[in-house]
Amino acid sequence: MRRVRDSIHDYIDLDELESSLVDTEPYQRLRWIKQLGSANLVYPGANHTRLEHSIGVSHLVKQMASQSDVPKDEIPLVSIAGLLHDLGHSPYSHLADELPFGKDHVEVTQDIINSSQISDIFHDQGLDVNEICNLIKGNHKYGSLISGDIDGDRLDYLMRDSHYTGVKTGVDTGRLVTKMSIADNELVIGESGLPVVETFLTSRSIMFPTVYFHPFSRGAELMLARATTAAIDNDIFTYDSFVSFTDHKFLSELNLAGGLSQKLVNDFEKRNITKRVVSITKDKTEEMGISKSDVKDLELSISQKLDIDPSEIFMDLPPLKVVPAMKVKILKEDGTLDYASNMSTITKSLYEAQFDHWRCRIYAPSKLSDKASEVASRELGI
Repeated sequence: MRRVRDSIHDYIDLDELESSLVDTEPYQRLRWIKQLGSANLVYPGANHTRLEHSIGVSHLVKQMASQSDVPKDEIPLVSIAGLLHDLGHSPYSHLADELPFGKDHVEVTQDIINSSQISDIFHDQGLDVNEICNLIKGNHKYGSLISGDIDGDRLDYLMRDSHYTGVKTGVDTGRLVTKMSIADNELVIGESGLPVVETFLTSRSIMFPTVYFHPFSRGAELMLARATTAAIDNDIFTYDSFVSFTDHKFLSELNLAGGLSQKLVNDFEKRNITKRVVSITKDKTEEMGISKSDVKDLELSISQKLDIDPSEIFMDLPPLKVVPAMKVKILKEDGTLDYASNMSTITKSLYEAQFDHWRCRIYAPSKLSDKASEVASRELGI
């Protein structure tokens, strides 16, 4: 038994199997990957890691599984899935999502489990590797505990990210867990827990525009994504190597790459971040018909009019999938199930409100911000 002192959950006990997994090389890599990527450029305290988050998720899903009457002999499966669910995250956490190629981090997680000593540990313990992977992907009768609308992952990162950024939210995790059960292979919340579901969804709605898609840290991420793409295109390192790097190894490799990659990472390290000069709402973006296929042409056109290199203009067109769904199910007092959005005006409004926070943005060098704003606005006809 190993006891870990956690900043969010206090003492967390890891059994012998969990400890052996934590001590593997793929797991220890998470110690050197910040949970919120470049958010510490905005929130200096946001230096927490994927390792502590993953231990927290494992701890929470144990509680959730126990509350939901998962048989005791199956709880370790859920706990292990929670422990390993983030193994595939790239340096700077979600940076791989910004590249024009590659795999989803869940797929990378599965690859790591199958190709590392973790699979040997599972074999020695008589555990089914495929079952653990299916749990992580949510394709399992207990999958909603790990990958659902109110799962252990979301609960932990909302509390942890709020704590380390200083953005106050107030998720009552203890009460939420006591209202959990499993119905039709889905995690559901008892009707009397609807107010705490509203609080949870409100907290998530606050964190997305305030932290996860803060325009400054978003600009920093775009710089790192372009530096990475240039390094891979120039055969400095491969995509597979990239997803295996830690944060500091990644920055070091970009520094050694030379050219555009080195320039961008040097600016990043000095906090000389590209500046937002235009911000367009979802409705306006759709009205203008802007799509991913337009990005390179618009960046080129704006850069030419500013007489700068196209690599200095960034157009950010986030996928709408970053707006979380509101599909939490409530177990009503009469035994039937319904969506929280059908039972709560607050929940329904939150979903619509999140689209109001979505933005298409254009970034340019800060020294040219005023001129770039005029040129970009004129180019877009706004």
